[in-house]
Amino acid sequence: MADEAFRDFGLGFEHEAFRTQFRRFCEAELLDVVKVGEQEKRFPLEVYAKLRDAGYLAVDIPEDVGGGGGDLIMGCLFYEELTRAAAGVSAGVFAHQHLACKPIMRAGTPEQKEEFLYPALRAERIGAFGLTEPDAGSDIRGIRTTARPAGGDYVLNGSKVYITNGGIADYILVAARTGEEKRGSGSLSLFIVDAEAPGIHRSELDKVGNHSSSTALITLDNVRVPGTRVLGEIGRGLTQLKQTLTEGRILVANRGLAIGQEALDHTLRYAGERRAFGQEIGKFQGVAFKVADMAARADAARLMIYRAARLFMAGQECTREASMAKLLASELAMQSASTALLLHGGAGYMEEMKVARLYRDAPEAWIGEGPNEIQLMVIAKSLGLL
Repeated sequence: MADEAFRDFGLGFEHEAFRTQFRRFCEAELLDVVKVGEQEKRFPLEVYAKLRDAGYLAVDIPEDVGGGGGDLIMGCLFYEELTRAAAGVSAGVFAHQHLACKPIMRAGTPEQKEEFLYPALRAERIGAFGLTEPDAGSDIRGIRTTARPAGGDYVLNGSKVYITNGGIADYILVAARTGEEKRGSGSLSLFIVDAEAPGIHRSELDKVGNHSSSTALITLDNVRVPGTRVLGEIGRGLTQLKQTLTEGRILVANRGLAIGQEALDHTLRYAGERRAFGQEIGKFQGVAFKVADMAARADAARLMIYRAARLFMAGQECTREASMAKLLASELAMQSASTALLLHGGAGYMEEMKVARLYRDAPEAWIGEGPNEIQLMVIAKSLGLL
């Protein structure tokens, strides 16, 4: 079913070949590693070296800065296949090579790129992105972390929570308030912060799912950051991130898609193998219709993701389409994972069955990169509402 799902989606030979090769790589090189990470509730750092050595790290970043030179569709395929291996590992890699690398690629000085971007793309430094706060998640205007000028430096105070890679990062992109305005986006700036700088305290958080990722609470207590570590212009932090955030929603949608597709694939196999009342359970209409609905939703989400990706690659405005892609894919993850678990019956409730992990991992697809209420708000505004 997984291979069948890629028919007629407009993928070229290069994309198909990449998908096939990368899936084989994940199955051969990553499954055992990520299994240990899931069991031990830690991000397996060796994943970065494996991806780098096989030429799969930063596949959708331009070659002239050390990436693989692939397009956004290539990035979509990368995150779908990596998430099929483990959603937690996929979350960590996404936070590193998209959220923590692309803003520096787009707005960083040559010196910042030399010190942070290029080593990150070689897996020599791991990055995180510190945006969410205890009282400011989707409400970015409510960020309270401050950056006070001190000579040629800045002193940062505040806290960030639910930060992917927060416990393992070497550097963190931190969004902080640099103006007197207590709310609003106009006084927000981005800083590249050494994760081991004096005054930084990090605490790992225990999650329902995505066990093979690091998620941390980070506090900044009078953390001194050199003025040379300001990313882009003071006061224009969120403006600088707009392109990264839109592209990020397109990419992260593939994580929800992968969970939904995996749930479908496992359920389709089980429905053809499990027998009850003298026949395979897939022969019963009550089961067959549920699986058919999962398949329709998976195709719809994939089509929306690729549409948004192609608009982005063409340089067209696609904020609405990116939010639609994220909305459909995250709903697919939630609905298909729960349906898969229930159709597997008692077997689905056992940890040795992957559907149990999919069920635990699915809610993050809804929450991450803005919950679905935010996506609906973006879509509604684009339609002239709200």
